[in-house]
Amino acid sequence: MRASSRWLAWCLLLLAMACSPQAPAVEASWPLPQSELFSQAFGPGFTVTPPDGPIQLSGLDIGKLAVPSGRIVACDPFLCDRIEAFSRRVPVGKFPVQLAVARLQHDDERVAFARILFADRPVERWEMALRPGQTLKDLKPGYIHGYGIDTGTGAFMDAAAQAPYLAATADEAATMRLVDVLNNAPVGSRAWLLRPYGHANVAMFSSGWGDGFYASYFGLDSAGRVVALVTDFGVVEWLAGK
Repeated sequence: MRASSRWLAWCLLLLAMACSPQAPAVEASWPLPQSELFSQAFGPGFTVTPPDGPIQLSGLDIGKLAVPSGRIVACDPFLCDRIEAFSRRVPVGKFPVQLAVARLQHDDERVAFARILFADRPVERWEMALRPGQTLKDLKPGYIHGYGIDTGTGAFMDAAAQAPYLAATADEAATMRLVDVLNNAPVGSRAWLLRPYGHANVAMFSSGWGDGFYASYFGLDSAGRVVALVTDFGVVEWLAGK
């Protein structure tokens, strides 16, 4: 099949999905461009096919994040006392937090991506989320700006929630109670929790394979407005620069 024909077939398939209430699962080659993967991963059913076996991705809504200041912190919630909010500001309000759950071989399930969806508009481009003092120019090829995870858990919170959250979890007993709640959440490798702190709340969720260093990305529309913020937990490989 010629490239133009494949592209036409792909467009027709996406159109059929959008128009059908019983949209079929979509299977795609691997690795995908970042823009395509980040857009498709949170849908009702999407499969990528790396050499070691297919990965089925499906979206999961876990609640809404209160964003009173427009400044987002992404971090390991048990190691976030020195993590600053991202430099780019986002809309103020309450916005859906969604997980893209990857189902692997042997029924293993992992949170591949976590997302805050700020608007229902197409994303024109993705850019790495940066904190004050960080630039892309100082990155060596293959390196990322992100945050470290040592507890198998990632989080989103508005900067206004950070101080009350840290105060509420300042002692070890309070932290262990929170850990117990997460450990008893839906399923161990894809647990999640939203809990209020101050005038906002904190969304916590399992982080892919667990501990590591993970980047987040802002999705921007054609006017440069923030549409989404996605944290990538390294479960699914994608093509950079596309």
